[in-house]
Amino acid sequence: MRSRKIYERGLKVIPKAAQTGLRAELHYPEPFVPESAYGCKIRDIDGNEYTDYHLAFGPILLGHNHPEVNEAVKEQIDRGVLFGAGICELEIEVAEKLVELIPSAELVTFVNSGSEATYHAIRLSRAYTGRDKIVKFEGCYHGWHDYVAFNVNPPADKMGMLYPQSKGIPKAVYDTIIVLPFNDCEAFRECMAEHHDEIAGVILEPIPHSVGAIIPKKKFLKTLRKETKTYGSVLIFDEIITAFRHNIHGVQEEFEVIPDITTVGKSMGNGYPIAAIVGKEEIMSMVHREVLVSGTYSGHPLGLAATKKTIEILERDNVVDYIAKLGEEYRKAIKDTIEDTGITARVVGYKSIFAIQFAEGDVVDYSSVVGIDREMHMKFVREMRKRGILFTSNPMKRCHLSAKHTEKELEEFVNACKDVFKMLKS
Repeated sequence: MRSRKIYERGLKVIPKAAQTGLRAELHYPEPFVPESAYGCKIRDIDGNEYTDYHLAFGPILLGHNHPEVNEAVKEQIDRGVLFGAGICELEIEVAEKLVELIPSAELVTFVNSGSEATYHAIRLSRAYTGRDKIVKFEGCYHGWHDYVAFNVNPPADKMGMLYPQSKGIPKAVYDTIIVLPFNDCEAFRECMAEHHDEIAGVILEPIPHSVGAIIPKKKFLKTLRKETKTYGSVLIFDEIITAFRHNIHGVQEEFEVIPDITTVGKSMGNGYPIAAIVGKEEIMSMVHREVLVSGTYSGHPLGLAATKKTIEILERDNVVDYIAKLGEEYRKAIKDTIEDTGITARVVGYKSIFAIQFAEGDVVDYSSVVGIDREMHMKFVREMRKRGILFTSNPMKRCHLSAKHTEKELEEFVNACKDVFKMLKS
């Protein structure tokens, strides 16, 4: 296999032969070396084709290699790849569109990744309030930086304790983080009552998709909004995954809770690197005055061209409703298959995202997912890969749908599940 040879070559010069630890997990059960991708299909260097439910952790909303998006990027290349001076009209056009679409957006600043966006959102909250502490929730992922790399997926015996996801985080940072259970109104109220004069910001994924899908209680989100307003802390919604994929206005619109700052990215560029921090003018106006936000590639014309065209297609073709309906069909069909085969598993998700978890019970917080049967999940991944279906081997993660998935892919996925569930059950 060429994939094996290239993987072994990669190990000599790149840690784990991948640019991120999560990407490295795609090397199970065999090294994965992609060569091309179109629509909902991805092909490896050995010529094997897979239906892609990984979709680069979710950004591919319209399908891989979308011709209209690519053409918009090519046209921009002819005009200029990077200006790095003043402001081009494209930046303004996309910012105006975000302000039009996202309820919390009054001012916009562009960056290149979700981690950059959440980093700057936290810095803004500290500058605005003059406080240091940040509240985050167990199971929520907000990027790689020190201020949020805690309690994303701690082992069961570390839950409720401050658990760093990486070595190398200064001990001083530990004192700036408070971690709470998701969906627990009382724990949050108690925390705010005790620490309100120290808490600069509260950050969360409104739907924690980094552990599959935890659906928020509306009461919980409204409690966050009420308490942060009462005590003058900044409420930050990390909608890097949810905005545009679940709702072109962000899920803040459907949950009727408007944060002070929102971070967006991933799906809005359909695979091109782009992210943004949007929020209230009184906070965002501190950017470039009291608060440093910088980056040579921020507001990159190619990412902006992709974003402008992607949003145009989302509005024109009603993509979000289509993939949301398809997601409902996937979850129902998978649930029926689980019941028919009698395997111990559940399907969770929201709109165009779903996850099959080898566990029982309702999912209300991180404690509901920490006990997933990882060994069973790895066997499931291996067998589905043999059947031409690609998703990550990480049992905490999720599957995504794009505009290019159809009823045909649904039927193939469910039939594969049926075969594999029966095999695993026996």
